[in-house]
Amino acid sequence: MTAFAPTRRAALAALLATPTLARAQGWAPSQPVRVIIPFTPGGTMDPVVRIVQNLLSQSLGQPVVIEHRPGGATVIGTQEVARSAPDGHTMIMVANSFAANVTLRPSMPYKPLTDFAPLVMATVVPHVLVVHPSVARDFVNFLEAGRKPGPGFAFGSYGIGTSNHLGGEQFREVAKLNATHVPYNGAPQATTDLIGNRLQFMFANLPDVIQPAQLGQMRAVAISAEARVKELPDVPTMAELGFPLVLSDSWFGLVLRADVAAPARARLEAAWIEALNRPEVRGRLEELGFTVLARPGAQFGEEILRYTRTYAEVIRANGIKVE
Repeated sequence: MTAFAPTRRAALAALLATPTLARAQGWAPSQPVRVIIPFTPGGTMDPVVRIVQNLLSQSLGQPVVIEHRPGGATVIGTQEVARSAPDGHTMIMVANSFAANVTLRPSMPYKPLTDFAPLVMATVVPHVLVVHPSVARDFVNFLEAGRKPGPGFAFGSYGIGTSNHLGGEQFREVAKLNATHVPYNGAPQATTDLIGNRLQFMFANLPDVIQPAQLGQMRAVAISAEARVKELPDVPTMAELGFPLVLSDSWFGLVLRADVAAPARARLEAAWIEALNRPEVRGRLEELGFTVLARPGAQFGEEILRYTRTYAEVIRANGIKVE
């Protein structure tokens, strides 16, 4: 296991020192609360915030404003939060890249594990291991085919260093597959090439594969989720198939400056968890393919560290670099 000395102990302290909800009433925002989204408008993150935006405003007694700050592989938006006042009025929604960037981009103008504190792990979208129908009938058949000598398979991703790239590399290694990574700039072209058998497999976001799988254009053989999903009830989980440690999914969560006072963090954490747990919110997000987690900051911190360690091992073992 890779260690992050000498900052590891500081990282643990920063990530796990989330305030208890009992202290949540000791602070109230005095101005609009900003939620930074480090991507362009219309992305996958947007509905997670927009669906709870009014509920958060009602709970906090101040408008909740969404600001898009794209660029620099999320660095620009994250730096905006790092430079903000530590008063609880600015936070950012982050994804798996927050953990991957610790290793992929060590020269960032901030330190993700010590400059920020986890607030809430909001949602996750499971990744489905999909193959071209000509490749395999099921997971066991896929492993047999993927371990044969020769030119091997091509597996796709949504880009170098993305969560489905790192998940795919980790799976390729532990499953001992003969496969080569082919990066794409997002999901559409990768999906098209899998359907066209220019790719033989990839880990893909659950909502992107339901229809093509139903049409027989690709075959879902496994899902990287804690349990089977209602959309693909016959598809077993990676854990069921003997690969419980494979991390391939797309999660979203909130972080803010690590030096924001505990009462402010507790109030914001409570507001987010309450909003995400509303039945109507869960229903709307589930319709969009999200699994609502609504986990408090302490649990989110543990998950960030788990992904950071795993991603570091995968990145270093495969010599993955980004421009």
